[in-house]
Amino acid sequence: VSASSATVTPHRAFYEMQLGHADQNSDIQAVVGRSAFTLGRDCSGWLSNEDYLIEFEGKEGGTNRIISRFESWESDAGDMYSFEISEESSFQTKKNFNGYANVTSRTGTAYFSISDETPMKLPADTYFPMRHLNAIIDGAEKGETILAASVFTGADPDDALLATNTVIGSWKIDAPGARLGEFGQKGYWPIQIAYFKPAAKAAEPEYEINYSMQSNGVVRRYVIDYGEFTIIAKLMKLEALNAPKCP
Repeated sequence: VSASSATVTPHRAFYEMQLGHADQNSDIQAVVGRSAFTLGRDCSGWLSNEDYLIEFEGKEGGTNRIISRFESWESDAGDMYSFEISEESSFQTKKNFNGYANVTSRTGTAYFSISDETPMKLPADTYFPMRHLNAIIDGAEKGETILAASVFTGADPDDALLATNTVIGSWKIDAPGARLGEFGQKGYWPIQIAYFKPAAKAAEPEYEINYSMQSNGVVRRYVIDYGEFTIIAKLMKLEALNAPKCP
């Protein structure tokens, strides 16, 4: 069975983000953001990119803004991955960097353009994002409820590799809204993924994301939980992407 055995459909999705809840001790008072996420194909793998702009309003009235673009490619076999990141924000200097990684059943290695150090070693059987998504959907279709995996997403070297624990809820029947068009399915799985630093001893994750995910990989909405506050992302529009003509 190949890593892409699940029936994920190439698509472009547009989300709007807002503040969910904020604890009393959170500095965040409001969140406004939008994201454009594209998941496409070439003849040997998956291409994805995400552009997002998000603004955080603090208690003192100040606003912080992050503008980010992330592009990646992952082989169908799930053993090769490359990524490129461009990010600027009001609280740190602009950064542009890229990298690539590969894994086998015995070992894995990642390289970063911003690191002069030796390559990062990855645990054997590290998952890249599409392999992880496919494993979650395959597991959900088989009725499995838990998946633990090391996932390499590509990011700053300190944040690129995370231990994850995924809890898959039972299928919820819910008619798709008109905005889903041809992508609409008659329900979704609630998927909760907790992300931990690999060496973390703490029981609390760095963050959690709760997805409402259809079996074709389309996410109807997701909620990012940072502990002190949450961000809700609602799907506003979906577009079809043409598959490439391959020999």
